[in-house]
Amino acid sequence: MHDANLIASASGFHAWDAMAPAALSGILKRGPFHSSAETGCGGSTIVLSHASHRHIAFAIEGKDQTLTELRRQTDLRSENVILVEGETRDTVPAYQFEGELDLVLLDGPHAYPLPQLEFAYLFPWIRLGGWLVLDDIQIPSVYELFRFLEKDSCVVLEEVIVRTAFFRRVSVAEHGPDGWALQGMNRHTIWRYSWRDRLRRLLGRS
Repeated sequence: MHDANLIASASGFHAWDAMAPAALSGILKRGPFHSSAETGCGGSTIVLSHASHRHIAFAIEGKDQTLTELRRQTDLRSENVILVEGETRDTVPAYQFEGELDLVLLDGPHAYPLPQLEFAYLFPWIRLGGWLVLDDIQIPSVYELFRFLEKDSCVVLEEVIVRTAFFRRVSVAEHGPDGWALQGMNRHTIWRYSWRDRLRRLLGRS
């Protein structure tokens, strides 16, 4: 299928809540991929079924019967897609990945802290040079993760297309559970709560 026709078809799947066509094109132009994953499903799943040899989508059926409708799409290359049904807070941590991922798209439930949970479990699987795509950054819970990533040395922000951010992994280093001080967002503590400690240290040196 021609890229323009594929994007048009994918954009029409969730017309009420779809990724922008330009953002879908942004995914497509970064392919092809050997392996990819996403939370949520929809037009992006159709695109990634063409761009990825093996794509995993963590999603729920929901009131709109999204999975049922997705399976009916003639443009979906179902042989390239694994649909994992259930809440991502359960399915993502439990999933046994077979290897590194070229691209991860976070577009599942947006209630805090689910985007952050999905990131915590999926980011370690992204290969060096691979992409983390964050959709719906207009939502504060997602935007918080966006701001964290902007300051993290493991990724660089390549571009924002409408409301979708594209980050590229540039370091394999992970800070670990005790490495909070190495994270960009934690370089400076909150002055309102830390000035006493700073003052004590200053007086101690005096």
